[in-house]
Amino acid sequence: MSRLREDLGPLRRRSAVLFAAVLLTLSALSLRLVQLQLVHCDYWRMMSENNRVRRLPVPSSRGRIYDRRGRVLADNRATWDLLVFPDEARDLNRTALFLARAGLADAATMLERLTERGSVPLAPVVAGEGLSWSQVARVRTHQSDFPELSVMAGFRRTYPLAELTAHTVGYLRPVRQDELDANPELSPSALVGATGIEEQRDRFLSGRGGERWMIANAVGQQLGVVREQPASPGNDLTTTLDLELQLTAARALEDAAGAVVALNPSSGAVRVMVSAPSFDPNVFTGRLSTEMWATLRDDPRHPLHNRCIQGAYPPGSTIKPFLALEGLEQGLITPDWSVSCPGSIVLHGHPFRCWRRHGRVSLTKSLEESCDVFYYLLGQKLGIEGIAGGLERFAFGQRTGIGLANERPGLIGTPQWSEEVRHQPWYPGETVSVSIGQGPVLTTTLQLARAFAALANGGRLVTPRLVEDPTAPPPRPLHLDGAHLARVVEGLRRVVQGPRGTAWVLADLPAAGKTGTAQVARLQEGVSLDELPHHLRHHAWFVGWAPVDAPEIVVAVLVEHGGGGGSVAAPVAGRVLRAALDAR
Repeated sequence: MSRLREDLGPLRRRSAVLFAAVLLTLSALSLRLVQLQLVHCDYWRMMSENNRVRRLPVPSSRGRIYDRRGRVLADNRATWDLLVFPDEARDLNRTALFLARAGLADAATMLERLTERGSVPLAPVVAGEGLSWSQVARVRTHQSDFPELSVMAGFRRTYPLAELTAHTVGYLRPVRQDELDANPELSPSALVGATGIEEQRDRFLSGRGGERWMIANAVGQQLGVVREQPASPGNDLTTTLDLELQLTAARALEDAAGAVVALNPSSGAVRVMVSAPSFDPNVFTGRLSTEMWATLRDDPRHPLHNRCIQGAYPPGSTIKPFLALEGLEQGLITPDWSVSCPGSIVLHGHPFRCWRRHGRVSLTKSLEESCDVFYYLLGQKLGIEGIAGGLERFAFGQRTGIGLANERPGLIGTPQWSEEVRHQPWYPGETVSVSIGQGPVLTTTLQLARAFAALANGGRLVTPRLVEDPTAPPPRPLHLDGAHLARVVEGLRRVVQGPRGTAWVLADLPAAGKTGTAQVARLQEGVSLDELPHHLRHHAWFVGWAPVDAPEIVVAVLVEHGGGGGSVAAPVAGRVLRAALDAR
């Protein structure tokens, strides 16, 4: 008996080991079940749901943009986009290779977008946009091999006028990650306004996307709709632009680089905003390739640069009426004050030339013939602070309030500015240069149009706008003396109608205005303007309005390196003024 009891020891030890092993196995299984059913239950529930339901974005159509007469500036067209559901793919590299070989999407681009997607579970990735019918058929033919692919109907922005309205209407860009974080309602594939009206009124135009839950089988075929949240379309928008005038201005510029702005002098409603050269905004409606972006960015003519609001140039003689008005308002000169112009004058020990000998010059003649000597001497009376104050009264050196991004404020140089920015004192000769719109003074085409609108409408400063807004502030009165303003306006009328006016090419129009020729480089003795390289030639300006006594439109024209304002810029403005008056 004792021998039998001794033989049970090994058995008990084996049983204990076996029991412990079973207990550990059951404990591990229990822990795994807890992990699957409690800790990660939401994830596996979504994975299980995804076996039969797909969550698809439903894009909203963006609001159309119209000109003031109802002509379409921005529209939408139906399109097909290719989606990839990465969580359903057996091998994403194989999927990317198929898409590349079929010409449906670039493999590197698709994998990059998968990386951008991050760790969001079950979210689709837009692999291709604007698919043709043949491409859609190719995807559906291989649906059983690649169930992770899906074709979705959507919309693509289209700009029927392309280059004609690119800078004003603007274009779209892909949404940024910080915007997605700030607004969960945005889709990762969304396009938002990048420039122009598209950016300024993005929320009004964009609408709100929806979602659709679709039943799909094992090969990715969509069998039915489980639930749908419809998309809300964006709002249509009517602008103040006049397409016919816009087209006239663009044709008048021809191949020149420059800008044309036209607005209603009473309300500030912008009728024309042309910047040349331009670009085709339709290239931005899909994913812009690196090569295309590099081509646009590196173009030496800078087509992406909006010269109406981003181009800051010396105004030349176009600021003379504002200095004349400031001299009258301050009582430094009278309406009958005159000077003698022998063709040049010595100030502060340096000679300053006029473009011709004018003899005895009164205020009105100084504007009609654009005498520099008159304004050299007037500038000495005003001083740089007086000049700056007169220009600031008309909002030079300030953004206009039009609401477009990247608008430049321009520049009015002062001694304080020189110390803070250039770290050098202001020299007296600089005041002489600023008196005729040269030196450290810069303005935009839109600023000049706004300032001349105040001369035309009796002394009220309007805020330019591209969309009618009943809540916009009314024009701001400048409290100018009516007799002083009338004398300046008479001088501007004689620029066009006078026998020696610098804009005599417009003499058939009931217009007033001012020419300007802004030097880019100082001409050496014996060198003509035509002998200079193109990039060193003068900028040509003209700003004016019509009719003189009942103004309906103000036009500002800049032609980069165009030469004389009267011979180059004034004819461009004339075509726009004639078209506006004929359309009444």
